[in-house]
Amino acid sequence: MSDKKKPPLSEPVSLSGRTVAGRYRVVGVVGQGGIGKVYEAEQIGLDRTVAVKVIRPERRGDEVTTRRFLREARAAGRIASPHVVTLFDCGTDEGSGELYIAMELLSGQSLSRRLADDEALPMSLALRIGAMIARGLRAAHEAGVLHRDLKPANVFLCDDGNVKVLDFGIAKLLDESVDEPLTQVNRILGTPVYMSPEAATRRPLGPTTDLYGLGLLLYEMIVGTPPFKTGDAIKTLEAHVKTVPPRVSAAAPWRAIPPALDELVARLLEKQPQARPRDAGEVAAALDRMAMELALAESRAGELTEVELRLPPAAARATELPATPVSEDALDATAVWVGDPSLARPREEIIGRPFPKEALEAYRRRLEGQPADAPPPPPEPAPPPPLRRLAGLTQRQIAIAAVGLGVVTFVTMLVIRWLLL
Repeated sequence: MSDKKKPPLSEPVSLSGRTVAGRYRVVGVVGQGGIGKVYEAEQIGLDRTVAVKVIRPERRGDEVTTRRFLREARAAGRIASPHVVTLFDCGTDEGSGELYIAMELLSGQSLSRRLADDEALPMSLALRIGAMIARGLRAAHEAGVLHRDLKPANVFLCDDGNVKVLDFGIAKLLDESVDEPLTQVNRILGTPVYMSPEAATRRPLGPTTDLYGLGLLLYEMIVGTPPFKTGDAIKTLEAHVKTVPPRVSAAAPWRAIPPALDELVARLLEKQPQARPRDAGEVAAALDRMAMELALAESRAGELTEVELRLPPAAARATELPATPVSEDALDATAVWVGDPSLARPREEIIGRPFPKEALEAYRRRLEGQPADAPPPPPEPAPPPPLRRLAGLTQRQIAIAAVGLGVVTFVTMLVIRWLLL
């Protein structure tokens, strides 16, 4: 054993240029959060780059922080999903005595950064992101894990188009008889702007708690701001418990909101957990259907429409996929399996490729039990054109400007009348 004195845990220790646990050669810092610092590292012996997370130096002596760090490793390690960050390893570095988590290194940006740059997102993108978050939550719930802190900062938009749920530091493991205390007594656990009514009032939590968080994320992606953001934590929590938020169609009248999406977000934001959708997979399927409907509505006959079809495995499907014409512009078909790879029959097959509009419509009719050659239903009457949001102006600013213009017009008319007398 080396007689070199180890630094105290409270002393700032940088991992840059060091090797952690004899397996991870640290390259540099990626970023840091409330309790952790993340480094980019090369895994020795394997041709891959990973992210190594450790507790920030000033928090290493805190027992609650240590429990949260270990909770994150235990929770994330249970979940196998393409929409949840993958954990590779967890342990203690013998050299420094500090805990570490090794996980996949992601390239892209957080949803919070994207919303800060663009406010509201395009409808098709919001639907895709929401569906992938829902699938990540479904995998977590099936593994017995509640996230409890779903917010834009904990959703990562990968450069390859995938979406991953991060940071299970305050997750709840459903098979534990007693939930470990992860905060001080009389303090509420979570982020007030994104907390459910039951979390705000310390009632029992379940999977629908995470679905309320998903509803908040969908609301913000569509409207550009969360439904409750008062600037005061207590008032925000009270709003979650007592105030019914305006529907997204009312909060963003300048956008054409599909009625099904308007209804789904309202259900996700119900105050009573039993009034919300019960299963994240149900929500993901609904968002997928809306995304396909939107893609079809925006496409034209004869064009290829690129959509993701999430279907039962081929062996369980009664209807074959529509054929994809071979063309230089068509993307290669891709398919991945979702679910436990050890299962003989995976949960679903994801096909991502462009399809002709007519073929997709015929395929949808077959799934609904209609003849493939049945005429399409008559188009619904076009809704009135939505109000357009003026660049850089909120609804409140537009209303104030309209009142001011009316006052100026009235005064001008009085002056003209006085001059004519």
